Amino acid sequence: MTQSELRHYVDLLHSTAVPAVLNELEERLQTRLREVDTQPEALLDVLFLKAIRDHLQPQAVSHEHLYLQQYEIPQIVLFDLLINQLPFVVMSHAITNRAMVNELKLAEKAVVLDVGIGRGIQIARLMDELSATRTRLKHLTVIGVEPFAEAIGFAETLIRQAAEKAPFAVEFVPIISLVEDLAPEAFMRALPGHFDTLLINSSLTIHHLPTALQRQSFFHLMRSLRPNALLLTEPHSDHFEPDWRRRTLNAYAHYRAVFGVIDGLAIDTTAKNGLKMFFGREIDDVVGHSDDNRFERHQEAQHWVRYLQESGFSLRPSFEIPTTQPPSPITVRTHPDGYLALEHEGITVLSIFRAVSSGC
Repeated sequence: MTQSELRHYVDLLHSTAVPAVLNELEERLQTRLREVDTQPEALLDVLFLKAIRDHLQPQAVSHEHLYLQQYEIPQIVLFDLLINQLPFVVMSHAITNRAMVNELKLAEKAVVLDVGIGRGIQIARLMDELSATRTRLKHLTVIGVEPFAEAIGFAETLIRQAAEKAPFAVEFVPIISLVEDLAPEAFMRALPGHFDTLLINSSLTIHHLPTALQRQSFFHLMRSLRPNALLLTEPHSDHFEPDWRRRTLNAYAHYRAVFGVIDGLAIDTTAKNGLKMFFGREIDDVVGHSDDNRFERHQEAQHWVRYLQESGFSLRPSFEIPTTQPPSPITVRTHPDGYLALEHEGITVLSIFRAVSSGC
């Protein structure tokens, strides 16, 4: 399905009675559903056509979900694929971890605050990289913010295992909380009495905050902690857009680029479709849900730049790109506005920001 064909379907909503739109959507959806096993691009079309139909009929039962379930894979396998195979995640973690190592190797007593630590895989790898680097580090405090207790438990186990191999002492402090519920007092209690370096890392998390005011407040809070650097990684697409038609077109361009990268991976079809189904949940959220019932509210990089600058941060896009990464279908470039853009075929999919307190 081309961008113009998708535009045809979203435009129909403004010019045709809903039953007629649904009939055309249903016919096209069922055709593409039969082609999923033979045409790699068909699953993207199915997920978008289904989400558009769900937007029109929010109470309808989705009969093809049972068919699509065959493409879903166990969560633990999915996490492994995302962390180890999806180039956007692999590359962004490698770049931000290298930036943190460069900041931490001269510190003796440091703190890493990870907002949205998840299962702790990135931070455990950071610790492994620190252990393999000549540093002055004697003590590292890891503060992990995460709303899900099960994920925090997994993160604590990984961090403890990495700490057993580290030539420095490690303390893990969990904060089980939604980002929007964070208060300065929680960080004051979590921070050690003395430290010489504080880094903040947040990967693919802050776009879940539902309003621009909450995002601005978050960065003001982070700035109040006076970090040496803040590393932010966020998807680059305007899904914050309230207009459903424009938001759907934005999402199609974004996820078509993501699926194009997945199709080029050296993994089997089952794994590729499993990754696509993971992003299918996001497509359903962005396109299928009403604007007041959405969770995935991505924004383009210029908005994150503004949040950071208005909170008293300055951008410092001095990134070291690891040379040990495997060949990748994505390109990395430094944008003139001061961030790193990870792109596929001219579409920026992910943006990475390194920010320091203004005046530093």
